[in-house]
Amino acid sequence: MPKVYDLMTDILKFFLNVLFVLQIVLMILVFLTATYWFFNLINVSAFDFAAPIALTISDIVKIYYHEEVQIGGLYIDGSLLLFDLIAIVCVYGLTKLKYHVHRAMDSVAIAKRECMDELEVKFNKQLQSEAQAAIMKCNTVAVLVQFTAKNMFVDACWGGNQDEGVKEREEEAFKIFYASIKNISDCKFAKTGDKMLIILNNFDKIDNLLHFIDMSIDRIRTNMRKEHWSLFSFIAVDVYNNKTNFKTEVYPTLERLLALRQKNEAVCLGNFTMRYNLQQEKMYTPFMRGTYNLNGECDVWALVKKD
Repeated sequence: MPKVYDLMTDILKFFLNVLFVLQIVLMILVFLTATYWFFNLINVSAFDFAAPIALTISDIVKIYYHEEVQIGGLYIDGSLLLFDLIAIVCVYGLTKLKYHVHRAMDSVAIAKRECMDELEVKFNKQLQSEAQAAIMKCNTVAVLVQFTAKNMFVDACWGGNQDEGVKEREEEAFKIFYASIKNISDCKFAKTGDKMLIILNNFDKIDNLLHFIDMSIDRIRTNMRKEHWSLFSFIAVDVYNNKTNFKTEVYPTLERLLALRQKNEAVCLGNFTMRYNLQQEKMYTPFMRGTYNLNGECDVWALVKKD
């Protein structure tokens, strides 16, 4: 459709150029014939070079009009004067016609712009639909959890061995944590050093998983606080599809997210946020924590539970 508008614009431009040329030709003929007629009246031969044009025009006009004009008792051939009057009227008419042609070109330009806007909207909707379809294919979630325990006894704070019993407390926290969430459906668990990896094969259950993780950690943290221990959790979340290489792409990303040391909240990248925002009902709200250099500049988001 835009090509049709371009063709219409080209035709109007050509027609406008033709009108412009006609105006120029008529104005030149008016100048030549009027000047020749005037100098001929006063018997001056300065414009005799225009005689062939003037006489030809006079002969043509006389085919339709053969009257003489009386000026001061003298009868003068009025064919050239009549031609000049008609030519001036034509020039004025061509000016008006050019104005309407310009208006028509503006209308075509507006119609083309509206057409382009509609095509752009359709194209953007198609791109959005394709992007959403590609995002929806990412249906597997990876969660990496790490605990850090801290001894809050007064003697430990004032020079005691703060590392004493830390590893044992962290291992105990992991055992209790695993016992709390191991029965969540569609999940696989793996312990990697001081971290626990959770793989969820159904993205629709992401809220359920994150909720159980939060509840379990809060319960463990509360019980440890009674024994004067603090527990800090670091959680990284990512989403991927079956074509993504987990070892070379997903897990390194989770490690880099954990390295940001965002305490007691789940952090993720924009790809997870986009996928999560496509959910109909959400228990969490993504908030951008900032831009970090994680193998390139990346926006990092935190998943904050709604009140």
